[in-house]
Amino acid sequence: MNLGIRRHARHGLWLLATFPVVLGLAYAYFSLPLVSAGLDYQVFAEDLQAVSALAFDGNGDLYATLEKRHGQGQLVHIRRGKVHEVLGGMDKPDGILLQGGTLYITNEAGPHGLIAYAQGVRRDPDWAIGAEGIADAGADKILVIEDKKRTGRLLRIDPATGEIEILLSGLKQAEGVCQTPGGEIYYVEKTSDRLSRYSNGQSDTAATGLTKPAFLNCLADGSILITEDRTNFGRLLRYRDGTIEVLARFLESPQSVIVGPDGAYYLAEQRKNRILKIIHGS
Repeated sequence: MNLGIRRHARHGLWLLATFPVVLGLAYAYFSLPLVSAGLDYQVFAEDLQAVSALAFDGNGDLYATLEKRHGQGQLVHIRRGKVHEVLGGMDKPDGILLQGGTLYITNEAGPHGLIAYAQGVRRDPDWAIGAEGIADAGADKILVIEDKKRTGRLLRIDPATGEIEILLSGLKQAEGVCQTPGGEIYYVEKTSDRLSRYSNGQSDTAATGLTKPAFLNCLADGSILITEDRTNFGRLLRYRDGTIEVLARFLESPQSVIVGPDGAYYLAEQRKNRILKIIHGS
């Protein structure tokens, strides 16, 4: 091989090596999500300022929180493409749980960490402070996790009696929480790269390698959806059997992700003020 051919060969190998990096930077620059093979996406709803958490009602319509500050936070209802305000006057509303006809909304800031809303009536039970993640805990109980610098708690609450069980304390910037069908509780702290598991009074590490983990969603098959709250390089992950799979990347501050009645994933992309619908291929 002569010198000119060798130079062209090296140049070609360099292009092949750098192509994935260039492609990734292009996706990030143009704010285009990149989904894994077998998935596709479309924009389900737009113009939702600071959209955070999502929950479907029994009719297949969607609730969403708009995580705005200083009493401007809202709970909205999306039906047939139209957005209606349900509740306002909140300070950074974050998580949503619909249980037994009551909507429970975590409020990260302000005096009320948790709001209960049913039949047009709002209550502000004194159950948590700086609450963020919320999840169904079975037997008509709920899980709430507090986002504090060093004193966050993982709580199990009976809404009917107001009884509060402190499962863990001393958490640092805790964000997401969920419970599997088998009763194991998973949670994340934003400053840690761990997915943590709580069971029978003990906490251990289920997986590592996360960056700014945010919301969790325990699915019926035992897997867990995880979002990373990163500005341009956020990812949607799935944890299953000890391993983590990347479902989507180059998301802008992804927040809640839930499964819709149609089996698609609905994801709040906060910095884009929109909800994505991630569709499973045939």
